[in-house]
Amino acid sequence: MISVLLFWLSLAAIVYTFAGYPIALAVLSALRPRRWLQESYEPVMSVVISAYNEADRIATKIRNVLTLDYPENRLEILIGSDGSTDGTAEQLLSISDKRLRAFIFTQRRGKPAVLNTLVPKARGEIVVLCDVRQKIESNALRAFARSFADPTVGAVSGEVILVPAGPTAVSEGTGFYWRYETFIRRRESLIDSTVGVTGNLNAIRKTLFETIPPDTILDDVLLPLRIARRGYRVVVTVPFFLCLLSWTTVVAFVRSITRGQPVTWQKATGNGIPS
Repeated sequence: MISVLLFWLSLAAIVYTFAGYPIALAVLSALRPRRWLQESYEPVMSVVISAYNEADRIATKIRNVLTLDYPENRLEILIGSDGSTDGTAEQLLSISDKRLRAFIFTQRRGKPAVLNTLVPKARGEIVVLCDVRQKIESNALRAFARSFADPTVGAVSGEVILVPAGPTAVSEGTGFYWRYETFIRRRESLIDSTVGVTGNLNAIRKTLFETIPPDTILDDVLLPLRIARRGYRVVVTVPFFLCLLSWTTVVAFVRSITRGQPVTWQKATGNGIPS
């Protein structure tokens, strides 16, 4: 009898997690939405990037950020080369633009240490955290800024658009998962706050940044949780970046896991799957 009860309770928990919770979010966000203020606003923004062995992509990323639709005198980029050995540091030092501030670390310390060094040096009121690999769309910074016009908003998450390399079941399945995940985050934002941000593209108020422990793996969960705990909202808005999804990408990542290697999607494949 107890085993049967446990079975049905476990099944009910699974059904609620994957179906009941999204339905509850949809109903609550439709009946009592808490929309935040979004209006024209142009704070100084600092784009902060931690880069390790990104010589093939770093110049393209810098061009991408520098050509975003945002006033030149209100934008800066801080990039830390985290012990790179492939020429990333040399490329950074060769780029001459007053908006770029390069920091060369000869020893690899990890992303948390780089962010702990760079964020306090940022001049912007808003700090945009992103990766090297993904392309950011031109309207991203302005869309972020519009949400930060609301003083109750402490962090804003961007969204990802997965671009399948072909009509495979894997790419379609992953695309469905990410649409599901985006639906959850959007509805949580309309009720109050979401509990995580897209690690490849998000923004926070600089004053809310707290030192990240060196062993942190999911900074895109730790930072927004800290911000929400201080009474600020964590919301999702429309900035997005493009991510190529292919069968090769999926297979490489799965093989890395099955071999017991503690790697991220980016390390395994060179492509960015959102977190």
